[in-house]
Amino acid sequence: MLRPIARTLGLADAIHLLRRTTHAFSWTHTKAFVGKNSDTVVDILLMNATANPKPVPPTWVNAGFKTWWKLPAADQQKVVDEVYKRVYEENYELKRWWMEEMTKDNLSIREKMTLFWHGHFTTKFAIDDPMHAALMYRQNTLFRNLCLGNFRELLEKICIDGAMLFFLNGKDSTKNAPNENFSRELLELYTTGIGHYTEDDVKEGARVFTGWKVNIFTDEWKQYPIFQPFLNSDEHDFNSKAYLGQIISGDASSKTETLALQEIKTLINTILLKKSVVVSEFICEKLFRFFVYSKPQAEDEALIKILAKTFRDNNWEIKPVVSQLLKSDLFFSDAVRGVQIKTPAETIVGITKHFDVKGDWKEWVMVTMGQELLNPPNVAGWPGYRKWADTRTFPFAVQQMGYFIWNQSNPQMITWAGQFDEKENSGRLIEQILQLFFAKSPTVAQKEKYKKELLGGNPDYEWPNMFKNSEVGGFRLKLLMISLVKSPDFHLC
Repeated sequence: MLRPIARTLGLADAIHLLRRTTHAFSWTHTKAFVGKNSDTVVDILLMNATANPKPVPPTWVNAGFKTWWKLPAADQQKVVDEVYKRVYEENYELKRWWMEEMTKDNLSIREKMTLFWHGHFTTKFAIDDPMHAALMYRQNTLFRNLCLGNFRELLEKICIDGAMLFFLNGKDSTKNAPNENFSRELLELYTTGIGHYTEDDVKEGARVFTGWKVNIFTDEWKQYPIFQPFLNSDEHDFNSKAYLGQIISGDASSKTETLALQEIKTLINTILLKKSVVVSEFICEKLFRFFVYSKPQAEDEALIKILAKTFRDNNWEIKPVVSQLLKSDLFFSDAVRGVQIKTPAETIVGITKHFDVKGDWKEWVMVTMGQELLNPPNVAGWPGYRKWADTRTFPFAVQQMGYFIWNQSNPQMITWAGQFDEKENSGRLIEQILQLFFAKSPTVAQKEKYKKELLGGNPDYEWPNMFKNSEVGGFRLKLLMISLVKSPDFHLC
């Protein structure tokens, strides 16, 4: 059973919860949850997902491209080059923008859930056609707004999302040549998984999605708002379709966008009705792997079924499922701690919450570690788990985080240490730093090891004077943290 945890949260519980539900937190944040029950603290994280201030968009989110093919032939290549230059510059800016939002969204599950849906409904900007960053921004906003909302609504909106229309070729799908990419992934990756549909279902579903477009150009389709999906009714198949044993009614005499939208609603309703158990278990297993551990065991199947029933019973609302999972005694059990490998996002955003690092530097490190926001490796997203730490990425991460820390001034390190309760007590300071950065409570041996690193051979009673000398104390804190990031314990979650 997924029983609610009975006790109030201790410090280790609070840190575990924040480590799994946010990308970045401080010692001060952890203390806000100590002594409270799981109902209270999880509700705060869920509430802040909608209550926290929404991100301010980048300046270019409404700026379209020039219709280069309408220009004289001699000018076309120059404009095409400008288009591709903007595609990459603005998407790279958007990646850094999102990393900052991950850092700033405190005591909230919003950005973690936004990343979850980005990894589920995978879209990437680095494709053959120029994927305008404004489309990726709008999809990111969709995930952020509905991250704990209704799954049915999220499915309906992703079907005609502009970035998805580009990524899976939906914008080129017509009644005479339906593209099956999205129709297939909707079932295989987004709702049921393999084995719960036929090839005919994929073909019939593809007909439902024909004719949808999105405009990224400043002087084309001027009757439609730029970056908003719209229907070209001449390219949509308005005839009836047979999908998962259900007829989706059409009307070839009434060629309206309203009717095409109703077809999508009917298709999504059919999936959720005909495959309700399959879909609910498919999504809840992914949530379980995301928040609990990446390799569920056979005994976890019953718990996933409980979550799936909660999903169905609440009319596909996401929040009750996440709430039930995060408030459970399973989530707070010792068996769940330190069993995940941190994602590059958790590693890099987490450490740079504490230290001043330029956005392009930390973004480059995250990419090199294997996780590029807005550009996952393929339609299935990031494989994760052990893939995050191999013989190349782990030494690289350790090296770069060491550089992050070494790049701080000694006075900056003293200021950073000011968040801890007993910063002039070397033993207590070490204990609190290890509690903050290690997934499991530090052992006596670990505390002794890192205290020696901090003191550099000096006796305990010298630390207060060392701390007051910002150059000496800051330097010792640098050496401590550089040693800390080398530990495998630092990279577990």
